[in-house]
Amino acid sequence: MSNLAPRCRAQALQRLVAIAATSSDPEEYEATISDLFEVTAKDRSNDDGSEPYEDNIDLNEFEILVALCRGAPLITDHERATALFHHLSPYLIEAQSQEFEISPHLRAIEPSPWDALTRELTTASLALGLGHDRLHEAVLACHTSYLKNCLVQIQDFRRPRSITSDGEVDQAPYLVIVAASLLGFLEAVSAHADFYTVDEMLEVVRLLGDILNEETMVSVEGTLSSIRTSNASGEGSADWTWYTRRYANAGRPLGAVLLQNSFMRFLVSCSSLQVCTPQQLHHTDVFEILDSNQESTSASRQHTSAALVELMTELAAESMRLLQDGSDYLKLGSAYQQRLALSLKAFSIYTFLNCMVVDEEMADVDVLLSWLEASLDDPLDMADDQLAIIVLKTISAVARSSPAIASSFSRSLPNFIVQSGVSEDLVTVAALSLIKILRLLSQDAVITGLYSLGNFLTVGSSSERVPQAGSLPNGTSEKPRLENQPHETSPYHSNGSSTSVDARAEEETLAIHGNVVHAIVTIATNAQDEKVAALAQSMLLQKLGRMGLATDLCIVRETASLALASGENEFKSLLKLYNRLSHDSVKAQDIATLDSVRSARMLIATSLTHESSLYSIYLTHLLETIISKGDIHESQNTHRADVEFAAREIVEFIPPLAVLVSVKTDKVEVSDDENVARLHREAWFNVVVHGITPSSKHGQQCERELRILAMHSRSLIAEERSDQFESEIELNTVLRRGMNPPHTAEQKQGLIRLLPKCESDIRGLSYPKVVFLSCTFLVETLRAGGGDCSHMLTYFLDPSLNGSAMENCMSAIADEVLAIYLRRILNGSDKANAAPLVAKQLASMFTGCCHRIIRVQQIATSLADRIINQVPSALCQRSSLFALLELLSIMWTSCLEAELDEYELKANYSSLRGQVSVELSDDYGLRRDTLNSLYRKAKVWVARVINIAPLDIKGLLQTYLSEYEDDGAYGHVALGRSFAVDMGAMIPAADQKLAAIDRHGDCNINTASDFIAQYTTRQEYKYADALPAHDQEWAKFLHMNGNAEKMTSHDQHSSQEEHALLTRLQQRAIEGKYIAIGELRDLLRRAAAVLCRTSEERCEIVEHLVSIPFSIFSKQSIKLGVSLWLGVIHENPCMEPTIMAYVAQAWHKSIRRRIGAFSPKLHHPDPFYLKEEFAPSDKAALTRSQQAAHNLIAPHLRVLQFLTSHFTANRLGNPQIQRIFQKLIRDTLRGLRHCAGHPLGREFHFQALLFGINVFRYCTGLSEGARWRLKDAILSAGLAWSSHRPCWSFGGNRLQIKAEVRLMADVHRALQSIQPFCNQDNDFMHSLTRKRQLLLLLLEDEQARLDVWLYPLEHERKHPFSSAGAEKGPSDELLSAVVQAAWSEDPKIAVQMTRRFASSVLSDEVRAMILRNPEKVVDEPDALDLLIGTSLPPNIDEQLEHLNYWKPVNPVTAITFFLPEYKNEPLIINYAMRALESHSVDVTFFYVPQIVQTLRYDVLGYVQRYIIETAKHSQLFAHQIIWNMRANAYKDEDSSVEDSLKPTLDVIQNRMVESFSETDRAFYEREFSFFGEITGISGKLRPFIKSSKMEKKQKIEEELRMIKVEVGVYLPSNPDGTVIGIDRKSGKPLQSHAKAPFMATFRIKKNQGNLEATNEMLGNENLNIETDRTGPVTEQKTYEVWQSAIFKVGDDCRQDVLALQLIAAFRGIFNDVGLDVYVYPYRVTATAPGCGVIDVLPKSISRDMLGREAVNGLYDYFISKYGAANSIRFQEARNNFVKSMAAYSVISYLLQFKDRHNGNIMVDDAGHILHIDFGFCFDIAPGGVRFERAPFKLTSEMVAVMGGDTSSQSYKWFEELCIKAFLASRQHTRKLCDIVSLMLGSGLPCFKPETIMHLKQRFVLEKSEREAADFMRDLVKKSYGSYSTKGYDQFQLLTNGIPY
Repeated sequence: MSNLAPRCRAQALQRLVAIAATSSDPEEYEATISDLFEVTAKDRSNDDGSEPYEDNIDLNEFEILVALCRGAPLITDHERATALFHHLSPYLIEAQSQEFEISPHLRAIEPSPWDALTRELTTASLALGLGHDRLHEAVLACHTSYLKNCLVQIQDFRRPRSITSDGEVDQAPYLVIVAASLLGFLEAVSAHADFYTVDEMLEVVRLLGDILNEETMVSVEGTLSSIRTSNASGEGSADWTWYTRRYANAGRPLGAVLLQNSFMRFLVSCSSLQVCTPQQLHHTDVFEILDSNQESTSASRQHTSAALVELMTELAAESMRLLQDGSDYLKLGSAYQQRLALSLKAFSIYTFLNCMVVDEEMADVDVLLSWLEASLDDPLDMADDQLAIIVLKTISAVARSSPAIASSFSRSLPNFIVQSGVSEDLVTVAALSLIKILRLLSQDAVITGLYSLGNFLTVGSSSERVPQAGSLPNGTSEKPRLENQPHETSPYHSNGSSTSVDARAEEETLAIHGNVVHAIVTIATNAQDEKVAALAQSMLLQKLGRMGLATDLCIVRETASLALASGENEFKSLLKLYNRLSHDSVKAQDIATLDSVRSARMLIATSLTHESSLYSIYLTHLLETIISKGDIHESQNTHRADVEFAAREIVEFIPPLAVLVSVKTDKVEVSDDENVARLHREAWFNVVVHGITPSSKHGQQCERELRILAMHSRSLIAEERSDQFESEIELNTVLRRGMNPPHTAEQKQGLIRLLPKCESDIRGLSYPKVVFLSCTFLVETLRAGGGDCSHMLTYFLDPSLNGSAMENCMSAIADEVLAIYLRRILNGSDKANAAPLVAKQLASMFTGCCHRIIRVQQIATSLADRIINQVPSALCQRSSLFALLELLSIMWTSCLEAELDEYELKANYSSLRGQVSVELSDDYGLRRDTLNSLYRKAKVWVARVINIAPLDIKGLLQTYLSEYEDDGAYGHVALGRSFAVDMGAMIPAADQKLAAIDRHGDCNINTASDFIAQYTTRQEYKYADALPAHDQEWAKFLHMNGNAEKMTSHDQHSSQEEHALLTRLQQRAIEGKYIAIGELRDLLRRAAAVLCRTSEERCEIVEHLVSIPFSIFSKQSIKLGVSLWLGVIHENPCMEPTIMAYVAQAWHKSIRRRIGAFSPKLHHPDPFYLKEEFAPSDKAALTRSQQAAHNLIAPHLRVLQFLTSHFTANRLGNPQIQRIFQKLIRDTLRGLRHCAGHPLGREFHFQALLFGINVFRYCTGLSEGARWRLKDAILSAGLAWSSHRPCWSFGGNRLQIKAEVRLMADVHRALQSIQPFCNQDNDFMHSLTRKRQLLLLLLEDEQARLDVWLYPLEHERKHPFSSAGAEKGPSDELLSAVVQAAWSEDPKIAVQMTRRFASSVLSDEVRAMILRNPEKVVDEPDALDLLIGTSLPPNIDEQLEHLNYWKPVNPVTAITFFLPEYKNEPLIINYAMRALESHSVDVTFFYVPQIVQTLRYDVLGYVQRYIIETAKHSQLFAHQIIWNMRANAYKDEDSSVEDSLKPTLDVIQNRMVESFSETDRAFYEREFSFFGEITGISGKLRPFIKSSKMEKKQKIEEELRMIKVEVGVYLPSNPDGTVIGIDRKSGKPLQSHAKAPFMATFRIKKNQGNLEATNEMLGNENLNIETDRTGPVTEQKTYEVWQSAIFKVGDDCRQDVLALQLIAAFRGIFNDVGLDVYVYPYRVTATAPGCGVIDVLPKSISRDMLGREAVNGLYDYFISKYGAANSIRFQEARNNFVKSMAAYSVISYLLQFKDRHNGNIMVDDAGHILHIDFGFCFDIAPGGVRFERAPFKLTSEMVAVMGGDTSSQSYKWFEELCIKAFLASRQHTRKLCDIVSLMLGSGLPCFKPETIMHLKQRFVLEKSEREAADFMRDLVKKSYGSYSTKGYDQFQLLTNGIPY
C-alpha cells in the first residue's frame, strides 16, 4: 500500500498528458504542458539564467518526465513536438550521470531509476523523431551526445572505487549507473532501430562497440562483484545492493553478460533491417520472410552499408568467440547468467544469419554451420528454448543456400527429434524446419522422411540401438512415389532401421514415441499436400494396437490435427475410427481412450470454420451418429441397460457438437439447410428418448453443452411444413423409437411431472407426441435459460392444433418457458440479463403479435403481457419500443395496401429501423383486426411504462419522431408516428399534480405542449452541428454559429461569392448531375436561414432557393422547397412577395418547358397504336409505368397544394400577392388546355381547376371583364380533359380514384356556386352558361364512370362525395343542347362525347358537324369513325379530300379501309396506306395475318406495294408474311384445294424474294432451310406412326443430331430471339393417330429489356435524383432460355393464331388501364397448309395431368404444391390464380372459347390458370352441339381455390376483376371486331355470317357502364351455377378419358 499513492499519481499524470496531447484546443494544451514544463525545468537552470547545473531529480519530477515521455507518440503538431523534445533532450544527454533525491519510493522504480529514465527518454525521442522528420537530426545528435558522454564517463571510471577502511564501497558507483542507463537505452533503440539510417546505424553501433569493449565489461563485473560482496551500509551501496538483487530476481542479473546481450539484441534489430523492411518486421520475423521469398526484402538490401554488415559480422563472431573461449567477464555462476549467455549466443547466430543473407562473402556460411552443428549436438544448448528455436529456424534458412546443406540437416534433424527430453514445442519447430528442408529436396524426400520417422515407432524399440542417420533421404537419389507406399516401411530401405533408439527407460521411450508422432503430424500438415497427409494418417493408424496404450492414445489425439489437412475421404474414415474407439471404450469403460477420442473430437470442432468443406461433413456426422444410437427394433429396446449404454455414447458427441454449432461466421448458417435442420431435430428427439435431461446423471455432465446446442438449434417444428405438424410427429421414426407400453408410461409420467396441469391431456396422447412435447420442453427451457424465449411461437403455426390436447400442452410449455426466462432476468445472475437483450426478446414477441395465424398472435400477446408486467423496463429500450412503433406503421401500411395497390398481394413487410419483419395474410379483414388488436395492446403497454418512467419513454418517442424520413408516396402518414405523438401527450400517473387537475367540459388537458417543446429543443441541438463536409464553401459565406441562432461576421464575404456558390449548385441541377437529397436539404436549409434573418431583399438567394428545387423537379426536392418557402415567409414576412414572384416565374417556366404534369411524355395513346406482345402479363412493367407517371406529376401537384393553401391563407392579403396568383392561374389554365390526358393526371387537372375557381371566387381587385375572361378560361380548362378519349384509372390505387371522385365533386359544387355576374344577355354570357352546363354534365359522367370502377360489385353504392343523379345517363335533349358548345370549344370534345354517351342522336349531330367542317377534326383520328363508319357512306366526296391531312388512325383500322365495304375509294385507300406507313414495323408486325387477308381486295395494289417495301426494311416481317401466305395458299390441310388468293400470294412471294439484297437472301435461305429441316422430321417420322413411343423418340433424336444450327436462325414462333443450340435429347413424339407431331427444345438467345410497347415516358429518362440514373431505363442485354416448341403437321393452326392474337390484344387493353390481370398469349405460327409451330407454355401442367396423377382437385393440388391455405406461398399462388381466371373468363366469354375440358386448361408453377387449344371459338362448338352453355368455365374446384364460397375476399376480387376487364374491353369493341372481320375471308371454320354481329352483342354497348358491370356479374353467377360445364367434363371423361 505504501507505493499506491505514487502509482496513482503517476497514472493520473500520464492520463493528463495524453488528454492534452490529443486535444485540438491549443489553450488547453499549453495550460497543461507549460505547467509540467515549469515543474520539471525549474531546477534545471540557475536563477540568473546561466548554464544549467547538475541537480538531483526527485520522485515528482521523475513521474512528470515519464508522463511527458509517454505522451510524446500522441503529439501530431510539429511545434509541440519540437518544444517537448528540447525540453526532454537535456535529461537524456545527462541520463548516465543523473542523480536522484533520496526517497523511500525510489526503489519502486523498476528495474532501477537510471534504467527506467533512460528507456523512457530514449523511447520518447525516437517517437518524436519518427513522427516528425524535421526533428530527426536533433534526435540523432542527442543520442550520439548521450553515447559519447557514456564513453567519457566510462573512460574516467573504468575501475571500481576503492573500499574504505570500514569496508564500504564509495557512494558513487558511477560505472554501474552508466551500465544501467545503457541497458535502458539499448532496450529502447532495439525496439525502434528503424529510426536510424544505415550510416547513422553504423555510427551508433561503433560508439556502442567502443563503450562495451572487453575492458569495460571486466570493469563492470569487478564493480558489481565488489557491491555484491561488500558489507557497506551507505545509502548508495545499500541501494545498489537492492537493485542488483532485483535484476537477478527478474532473471536478468546485472552485469557484463546482460550488457552484451542487450547490445547483441540491438544488432539483431539492425541486421534484420538490412534484410527486410520495418513494415514487414512489424508483422513477422526474418525467418518467415525468408521462407516466403518476399521480394520486398531486396529493397532493403539496396541501402545496406558494407561497413555496417562487416562490423556486425565481426561483433557477432567476437561474441561467439568469447562465449566459446570463456572470457574473464563471462562468469556464469548462476542459472540466470547461463541463460543470458545462451540468449547471447542465440542473438549472435541471428545477427550472423542476417549478415550472411545480405553478403555471404562477409559472413561465411561455413562458420555459421559450425556454430549450428555444435549447438545441435550440445544438449545444454538445445535445452534452452530460445537458443534451440533460433538454431532450428536458422538451419532451415541456411539449408536454402545449398542442396548439400539441406541434405545434411535432413539427416541430423530427425536425430534431434528422437532425443529424450525434447519438449513438444521444440519438436514442432524442428518438424517445421525439417519439412521446409525436405520440400527443398523433393516430394519423394518428404515421403521417405515420413517413413524414416515412422520406423522409430517399432515394437520393442526401447531395447534397440539407434543406428546412424545416414540412411535418411538426401534428396539426390530416386525416391518412391506416394502411390507406391501402402506399407509402413519403404521398399527402398531394409526392414531393419538404419537408426534405432538407444536403450532407455520406458518413460523416455514413450516420450520419444510421442515426439515422433507429433513430428510426423506436423510434417504432414505442413506439406500442403493431401496425399502426404493421407499417407501419414495411414501410417500412424497402422501403428494402433502395436506400440502400447500410451502411444495409441497419442496417435488418436494427434491424428485429429492430421485429419484437418487430409481429404474428405480420409476425414470420414477417421471419424468412423473415432466412433469405433468410442463405442469400444464406453463398452469397456476405458476412460483413457475415451478421453483421447474426446480430445480429438474437440480439437476438430474447435479448428473447423464454416468456410471449410469439412465443417458440414463433421456436423452431419455428429448429428447422424447421435440419431443412430439406440436404433434397434422396438421389441428389443426393452432393456434399460441398452438405453443406458446408448445414452453414455450419445453424451460423448454433445460437447464437440456444441462447439461446432457455436462457430461464428458471416456466411449463411449451415443449420439453415433443411436437411441439417431435420438432423438437429431428430438428434434432440433421440436425446430425450434416452433420458438425457439436465436432471439426469448424463445430462448433468453436459448441461452447459446442451444449452449451447439449444441456443443454436432451430425450432423442433419445420416452419415450411407446419401445417402437417401432427402427421410429421406421428410418422417420425426417431420419435417412435422405443415405443412400448412401459416406456410410454414412463415418458408420460416424466412429462406429467413437468406439466402437472396438463395431466389429463397427456394421458390421451400417443407416444411420439409425448416424446415430442418432452423434447420441446427440454430445448425451449434450455434456450430460455440461455436468454431466448422467442422460438416458442413457431410451435403454434399449425391451425389444426386449435383446441387440441397438444395445443394445451404447448401453451403450458410456453408458460413455463417464459417463467424460466423471467426468473433468469429477475435474478440478474448473468450479464446476459442486460436490458437490451430482454428488449430484443420483447420485440420478437411484438412481431408475433402481427403473425398471420391468430393463435400465434394470442400466444405472443400473452407472453408480451407477462414480460412487460414483470419487467416493464424491457419496453424502455430503443429496440423494443421502436419495434412496436414500426409494427404499428407496418400493419397500418399493410391495410393501406388494399387501397394503394388493389388485388396485389404483398405479404412481406420489414423495417430496418425497427429491425422487424413480418409475413401477413392476404385477408385484409384479418389484417385490420390484427392492427386494431395491436393498437389497443400497444396503448396499454406504453401507458404502463410511461406511468413508471415518463421522461425516458417520452425521450425515446421524441427520438423516434426525429429520425423519421419520408420515403414513400404516403410516407407523411404513419401510424407509429401518430401513436408516438398521442402517447407523448399522455399525463403519467406518476405526476400527481397534473393527474389531479380537474377536467372542464370537453377540454382535454395533456402534456402535448411540453412534449412538442422538448422535441423542438432536441431538433435544434441535433441539427446545430457544423456544415457537412460535402460543401464546406457554405460555411465560408453563411457564417452561422453552432446553434444556428444568428449570423456572425456577415460582411466578411461579398454577395457575389454567395451568388456564385448558389449558381454552381443550380448549374449542377440543370445539367442533371446527381445531387443527394441529404446534401440538397442541408444546403437549402442554410440558404433559407440567411433569408429568415436578413432585412435585405437578397433576391439572388431567393431566386436560387426557388429555382433549384424546380430545376431538380422531383417530389423530394419540391417538398423540401415548399417547406423552406413557407418557413421563410412565416419567419420573415417581408420576403413573401419576392418568394411568391419567383415561384410564379418558376411555375410559368415549367409550363413553357412542358415538364412534369404538362409533359408530352404523359401522352396515353390507344393501346392499338402500340406494339403488341406475345408474352405473359408483366405487372412489374405496369408498376414502372405507373411510377414514371407519378414521378412526373407529383412535383407539380405538390406545388399546387402549396399554392392552394397559401392563397386561402392569404385571401385578403397583399394586393401584390393577389396579382401574382391571378397571373399564375392564368398561366396554369392555358397549360391545362394542352395537357396530355394521362389517367393519373386527372387529379392534378381538376385540382388546378378547383384552384382556379377559388381564385375566381375570392380574389379581389379583378374587373368585371377580367372575371368573365377568367371564368371562360376556367371552363375551357375543365372541358379540355374531355377532349381526350374517356379513360378509367391506371393501376390499382383506390385512394387515387377516391381522391379524384371527391375532387370532381368539389369542382362540381364550386361550379354550381358560381352565379351569373349581371343580368346582361349577350352571346358571350350564353356561351359561358352553355360551357358551364357542359362541364357539369361531363363531370357527372366522369364521376359515374369512376364510381363503377371503384365499386364494381355494389350497384347501389356511390362514393360519398358523388353528386346526385350522376348514375343516370343524360337525355338526348340535354346532349343536343350542349353538343354545339362542345364543338365550339373544341371539336375533339364533341367527338369524344360520342364515346362517352351511347346516344344515336348525339352521334348524328356530331357527324353533321363534321360533315360541315371536316377541317376542324383532321387532327382527331376517332372522328373518322363518325365520318365514314363501317362502310363508305354516300355523298362525302368533298369531305374525303381532307383525308390527305387527317391524322393517321391505328394500324388495324387502317387495314380495314382495304375491305370491299369501302369500295376501293382512292382517297380512303391512299389514307390507309399513309396511316400504315406512319407506324413502325414493330407495331404493324402484329397484324401480319390481317394484312395478308386484305390482298383479296387489293385491286389497286397498295397492299402489295406495302408488303414488298416493308419487307425490304424488316427481314422478320418478310419471313412472317411468307409463312402466312404459304399457310393461306390452300383451303385444306392437305394442300389439295387452292385458295383463290394463291396466285397473288405466289407473285408477291417471288417479288419479295427477288427484292432481297444478297445478305437478306442468305439470311432467308438459312432460316427457311433450318426450319425446313426441323419440320421435315415429321415426314420422316410417318413410317414410325405405329411404332412404340420409344422408337419414335429415338428417330426424332437421331434427326435432331443431324441438324446444324446456322448463325442467326430463329423459330418462326420466336422472332425476337435466335437459336443457338438444340437439346438433341429433347425430342418427344405427341399423340396422333395418323399424323406425326413432335416436340423439341431449343436454346434461344434474346435481348433483355422492357418488351412492353411503352411511350416516351418510359423510354427516355428516369428523373429520380436519388438513383442518379439519367440514361435510358432499359438496356439491351442478352440472356438465354430453353424454349420447347411443338411442330404440327396436318393440323390447321390459323384459328389458334387468331385466338392468341386477340388474347394479346386484350393483354394490351388491360395494360392500357393498368389492370392487374394475367394472360399468356403464347406464340403460334402457321407456316404452311396444315403446318405450324406452337410454343410450349413453360413450367406448366394441364388439369388433365393433375387428374391422372390422382390429385382430387385443384384445391388439393394447390395445398400439396404451395402448402397450407394460410401459408404465404399458397396465398400468392391463389392471388395469381384469381388474376388469370378473371382475364381468361372474360376473354372466353367474348370470344366464345369452347371445348374447355381439363386437357385444354393449364396451371403454371406460379398458380396462374392458362387456356390452350382454341379449335372451337366464336360460333362453332365440338360436334356442332353446344354442351357448354355457360358463359365461361367456372367450376366448384376453381371456386374452392378462390376461398371456397362467393363471400370470400378472393372470390370478390375475381368478380371485380372480371367486371373491370369487361369494362376496359368495351371501349375497344370496334378495333377487336376489325381484327376478326379482316379474317372472315380466310375460310376458317369458326366464322359464320353472324359472327361479327354476335361478337358486338356480347359487349352490350347499349348498356351504361353500371349496367354493363351488373351484366358481367350476372354472367359470373350464371357460370358458377351452370350444370352444362360439369356435364361437358363428364362427357370428356367418358369419351376421351379426360379426368376432372
